Amino acid sequence: MGLPAASDIKPERVSPVFVKVASICAILTGVSTIAVHWLPDLWINATTFESRVQLRHNAIYMGRFWIVLIHCVLVVISMAAIPMLLRGTSRLIAMFGFGSYVLFAFVEMLRTSLSIFAVNRAWRAGYETSADEIQRRAFRSALDTFGGVNDALFFLFFVAFTAGLFCYGIALLMNSGTDQRIGYLFLLWGILNLPGLIDAILGNESLGASFDWVGRYFQPIAILLIGLWLWNASNRCRAT
Repeated sequence: MGLPAASDIKPERVSPVFVKVASICAILTGVSTIAVHWLPDLWINATTFESRVQLRHNAIYMGRFWIVLIHCVLVVISMAAIPMLLRGTSRLIAMFGFGSYVLFAFVEMLRTSLSIFAVNRAWRAGYETSADEIQRRAFRSALDTFGGVNDALFFLFFVAFTAGLFCYGIALLMNSGTDQRIGYLFLLWGILNLPGLIDAILGNESLGASFDWVGRYFQPIAILLIGLWLWNASNRCRAT
């Protein structure tokens, strides 16, 4: 006996209103994704230590961190609706995917909070304003050390996000129609993430540099399609 499709959803099990909210959050996530991936071009020339210290005075640079925090919340809300649209084994797999997205959001929000409060408001500010050379060296040492901490958190972020993509892709493939096509979209996204994940493991950018277009172009479009799919799914829930 085959697994029931998402169209078998019972109205008492799924809230159309929440699915619509998740759809809106997904679309907003697509907008915030553009900001997250494109704004760094504005300070791409800040390659020296001193120029990076001065970035704490850049309102757009600091504002992007807050966009990232909002982005993470939107991702969790939008992804929370998908397991609700599934049943049986596909729902179980999707729940693992949602857990991965929760981990992704937690790690990225931790990484971003450290960048706001530790890196910029404490260490860079201390380095810039301190008149004591010993303190300045201590702040610089902390900033240099954070690079390794940031890489470790980025690795966890990348693993969790990619795992979520594959879990949702596999779960949705068990259904049919549009659900299945969105499943293929999740799987394609996961595959396109693998070069960046390999780079995070190896500690270089030999593969991921050629896939910069994924975050800039593919990801916003993919999220928009997922958001539209969720909106249609909410109408389907209402009609069931």
